[in-house]
Amino acid sequence: MSASHLDGRVVLHRGYFSGARAAELFVRLERETQWLRVAYANGGRSVELPRLTANYGERSYDYGGLVFTPAPWTPLLQELRAAAEDVAGVAFNALILQLYRDGRDGVRWHADDSPAVGADPVIASLSFGATRAFQLRRKGESSPCLELSLADGDLLVMRGDLQHTHLHRVPREPAVASPRINLTFRNIVAARPDEVVAHVMTPVG
Repeated sequence: MSASHLDGRVVLHRGYFSGARAAELFVRLERETQWLRVAYANGGRSVELPRLTANYGERSYDYGGLVFTPAPWTPLLQELRAAAEDVAGVAFNALILQLYRDGRDGVRWHADDSPAVGADPVIASLSFGATRAFQLRRKGESSPCLELSLADGDLLVMRGDLQHTHLHRVPREPAVASPRINLTFRNIVAARPDEVVAHVMTPVG
């Protein structure tokens, strides 16, 4: 079942992977991913990202000034990429994974509007594990205009000029005790020339 929002620029496919298959994928992703704990310099102090992360694919990518050298696609990630491409109707060459260890982890307001992803990027987002809120707000406004609950096995596709008109985030939810894994597939078309913030990555496990 799918639902369209914001003039079709956000489409949520509920339970694209469901039941035992979604649970199996969560376990494999948690176990097989080369998770990194990332710390970066901010105002003279070291700040740790409130989540674990990893990058895979064919092109390096940076967000928030942090550049990640991707690991090669694994057979599992190639399978999930193919599923995302089938739904989104475009090819992807890069993947960012995030592991939210519990509700204390999150992602701040941001837009995936880097020149590296082109003018109107298509981004496919797969969720596994705990259900978490996903909020969007118009740029220049303070309150969300749309909130979706992303559950185990859901696939969200964002497209068009959404990244230029809206911000999105995964807010912290202290009551959530279980982990969530999120995969965001995108197509990198160019490298960014921006200055890179110094950061330290520590393998987990």
